[in-house]
Amino acid sequence: MTVNPSRHAARKASAVMNASYVPVAAVVAAFAVAGCSGANPEKAATGTAAYTSPDPSAFSLPPSDPGARAAIVGQYAQLDPQGIVPRGLLEDAIEYFDVNKSLIPNQGYITVVDFSKFSGDDRFFVVDMQSGAVESHKVAHGLNSDPNWTGYATSFSNVSGSLQSSLGFYMGGELYDGTHPHSMRLDGLSPDGSPNNMANTNVRQRLVVMHEATYVSDSNTDKQGRSDGCLALDPNIEQGVVDRLTNGSLIYAEIAPLNLPVGTGGGGSSSSSSSGGSSSGSSNGGSSSGTSSGGSSSSSGGGTSCNTDGDCNTGNDGSGQMCVNGTCVNGCNADWECPGSTTCVNGQCQ
Repeated sequence: MTVNPSRHAARKASAVMNASYVPVAAVVAAFAVAGCSGANPEKAATGTAAYTSPDPSAFSLPPSDPGARAAIVGQYAQLDPQGIVPRGLLEDAIEYFDVNKSLIPNQGYITVVDFSKFSGDDRFFVVDMQSGAVESHKVAHGLNSDPNWTGYATSFSNVSGSLQSSLGFYMGGELYDGTHPHSMRLDGLSPDGSPNNMANTNVRQRLVVMHEATYVSDSNTDKQGRSDGCLALDPNIEQGVVDRLTNGSLIYAEIAPLNLPVGTGGGGSSSSSSSGGSSSGSSNGGSSSGTSSGGSSSSSGGGTSCNTDGDCNTGNDGSGQMCVNGTCVNGCNADWECPGSTTCVNGQCQ
């Protein structure tokens, strides 16, 4: 897909929001930074209910204790029965949702965005908290998160004007019509200094939102176009997505999990394997090997002791190994663990 990424960077935002929303909305209009929203003063915000921007300091990270996390994850065993969502990231989102449940107004859905994946892959996962069903889509990342337009996001920022995506926990805000119709504001819940490079509390001021974009297509398996940092979706599905996530749904964007998975839900203990095949670990930091449909577990790659995947890839050497249950085994959770030009696909370097 050919795009002109500079057309977004050239925009200046003049955000104008409905007065029924949080007072900070009025402040957003004063920020003349490159953003995705570009709200049109002639088009008022169209949220279906009053929404108040949350206070990030009121939210807590999930517990690190495996037993506490297992107790939480066990309450949501119905989620993702096919093992579609990278297990480590899904458990992060489940645990964060649970410990902050009283602060999350829209509890119908959680969304996981796996920015470690290639932009031509499905990496935007909407999880129905009642049925457990998962809906998968393509999503764009920021222009300067991928300056050479490789299709991989490698840099993230919470700084205005950076044109980069931000990692962390988000809350879906109010809907509005702007440069892109039927867009949704975002509020970041992860302050600077959070683990795993999470930092996104400036996204509202940066005018980083969720919107449709013609440079994103769910049918395109090549690299997608790039945004100014926004979560840009295929126009054919964007409205249906934001209508479900607006007014306080939890959204989580990361490249690696906060903790190793502890649950056994969805396609095995921690894997997201292809049907009938073998795989090892989840696509983001699995704690044990498994498969979603009858595959075999991975074999050990030497048995070196480890605490993290980095212990198996000293100096980011791309050894093609990952840490599973304290031992380095053959497999991968991210592309940087793969040698040469190979990439991580379903837990294996290919």
